[in-house]
Amino acid sequence: MIKPEARLHILYDISKELISSFPLDNVLKAAMNALAEHLRLRDGGIVIHGSGGEPWINVRAPIGHDVRSRSLTIEQADTINRVIASGEKHFGKNSVVLPVKVNRKAIGALWIDFAQQSGAQDESLLAMIAVLIGLACQRYRELCSDGCSVAEEQQAGQIPKIKPKSHPTQVDKIDWIVGESLALKRVLATTKIVAATNSAVLLRGESGTGKECFARAIHALSIRKSKAFIKLNCAALSETVLESELFGHEKGAFTGALLQRAGRFELANGGTLLLDEIGDVSPQFQAKLLRVLQEGEFERLGGTKTLKVDVRVICATNKNLEVAVLRGEFRADLYYRINVVPIILPPLRQRDGDISLLAQVFLEQFNKANDRNFDFAPSAIGIMSKCAFPGNVRELDNCVQRTATLASSNTIASSDFACQQGQCSSALLWKDGRDGIDNDAVHSLNPRDTMSSGLGLYAGTPSGATATMEAPGLTERDRLINAMVKAGWVQAKAARILGKTPRQVGYALRRFRIDVKKE
Repeated sequence: MIKPEARLHILYDISKELISSFPLDNVLKAAMNALAEHLRLRDGGIVIHGSGGEPWINVRAPIGHDVRSRSLTIEQADTINRVIASGEKHFGKNSVVLPVKVNRKAIGALWIDFAQQSGAQDESLLAMIAVLIGLACQRYRELCSDGCSVAEEQQAGQIPKIKPKSHPTQVDKIDWIVGESLALKRVLATTKIVAATNSAVLLRGESGTGKECFARAIHALSIRKSKAFIKLNCAALSETVLESELFGHEKGAFTGALLQRAGRFELANGGTLLLDEIGDVSPQFQAKLLRVLQEGEFERLGGTKTLKVDVRVICATNKNLEVAVLRGEFRADLYYRINVVPIILPPLRQRDGDISLLAQVFLEQFNKANDRNFDFAPSAIGIMSKCAFPGNVRELDNCVQRTATLASSNTIASSDFACQQGQCSSALLWKDGRDGIDNDAVHSLNPRDTMSSGLGLYAGTPSGATATMEAPGLTERDRLINAMVKAGWVQAKAARILGKTPRQVGYALRRFRIDVKKE
């Protein structure tokens, strides 16, 4: 019998698992594990059928031994099938089977065999949990906006399938990546080749170039596509939190660890794990990460049992890891482990013709979300196509949303853009010191040693100087020389123009063997 004060705690734990963003089978498995922690069960599980009535998900409570060695008895299977068919609950001597419903139709069942006789409170609690499971299933079904089955949506990684009306998909099953530029096609071709292997991949590129989208593409085109795609942003996480997130923790491992919890490596077992912002991982934690990448084994935080997993790891970063290795900030052995196949994603300013396609996609998303019917005037497309977008695809998305929100009519014109009104935040961020902007503040907004750190003055918007459009054809050495010439070969002034420190400029001059002229 569950004590009344414990019911709220149980519902909280179950709800927390059911609203997570992991694939549905992992969500239900975590919920079943949490339920087994609170109730004295002899057995139990969740059975979910697909939209066509076919068996889809079957998770079991971890009672005593490996759940994979157990199967439903004929009597259990018959009872579960009757409950799903009738939509009515079933009570046995020490058992209960409750329908899991979506839109009032039973699509599955929650079944529990108690270790001892249960009470009415236990059964009413399970009824509420069955309702929560149904809501979680409904949320996943609603992701199928194009009419696919739940299983197909699950395998596709729960990615909305939005594409331009007049532009067909470039590569099967990854139509969430939009573009027809040569630079993008080259990366997509490499992605298809890499996806067929289990090699570690390092996605590199400026912020906003779509590293997570390409990681999902590699997963969707691989033999692991039917398994989980799990992601974790490693930035700004303390070492303890990061260890708990990746490896999981045991009950009581730290204050607030009320239950045993699986980490991202366990949840991604058999599938793919994306470690975003890998360059921000502390040197102390890098050694722990190296072990699981090399051996495929780890221990939960606070545990002693060694767990083995089969996970394909994809890492992503916008930082210059080579510089970090030289500084001792990133382990060389970890660098070589994750950098087996590097894929450099092109910035938006190098993807000729893709801005108009992406802008149309983002506008369609805005129209659908806000029940509007906006369209672009040719002049609006022209304005966006001339912009370098230093924030890349993410900035373009923000630009379209902001402009559509404030547009004066259903046809978005060039005059509707913030850059035409002197209010473009990107122009202010990347502008040089000629207008009295505090360049130290600007530099602080530009992440140190990122792959975009060479943009400096040349990244910008249509409201910036002509130099904005010089970026695609210039090397880092060319940009450095141009800045030095403009600054009269004064390194401090050149540093302000490039958004760097004088020390960084001095290092770059020595690296490129540029003699400093005296004028």
